[in-house]
Amino acid sequence: MVFMSTLPEPPWSSRKTARPARPAITREAITGAALRIVDAEGLEALSMRRLADQLGCQASALYGHVSGKSEVLQLLIDHVAGEIEVPDPDPERWQEQVKDVLRAIHRTFLAHRDLAGASLANIPTGPNAMRVVDRFLALLLAGGLSRQAAAYAADLLPQFVTASAYEFSLFEQRVEREPDYFERLEEYYRALPADRFPVLADLVGELMAPDEEPTARFEFGLDVILRGLAALAEPS
Repeated sequence: MVFMSTLPEPPWSSRKTARPARPAITREAITGAALRIVDAEGLEALSMRRLADQLGCQASALYGHVSGKSEVLQLLIDHVAGEIEVPDPDPERWQEQVKDVLRAIHRTFLAHRDLAGASLANIPTGPNAMRVVDRFLALLLAGGLSRQAAAYAADLLPQFVTASAYEFSLFEQRVEREPDYFERLEEYYRALPADRFPVLADLVGELMAPDEEPTARFEFGLDVILRGLAALAEPS
């Protein structure tokens, strides 16, 4: 007996009109979809309804995996924290090691539009974030900071980095809407009466000068904060 290797579906077959199977809904799939939305359109575009559309399901199906948008944001922050490497502490190089980690956090946030805004007033608690915090504290302690100073610094430094990255993303969005924003701002500053604002008028060039490097202002902030921390460090 000869069997055909492939037969067409008969016209009454349910398989003929069956829709392709939807991908399984998991926390990983939700995180990936949320990141794609934020990368393309920013935090404001992210909603449970939009996530459901992205995943091809009803919004109600998502609540079996996450409690809501707040938890999705926590998952996003922890996901990008997985991209950050923290070296083993070297007491001789602790300041540069701390700077390198903060630069990595800054770059990571800048790569994802305004995602940094989700980290403000939202203390991360996921496993990737905890790993970064734990190893970052080890760097600070290796530099000779007291336990309390290390604890404060572990809050202050990421706060500075996050705020810097978030502001950068907001300015990028503003310049997209108003390409001449900084030119008009400089024009306004230069029109201010010098007799009322003598120092401001004298420093307009420095205040409005474009950075030689895109991260020059950020690096200046790192230097200021790290020098202050180094002054608190106890001699080894």
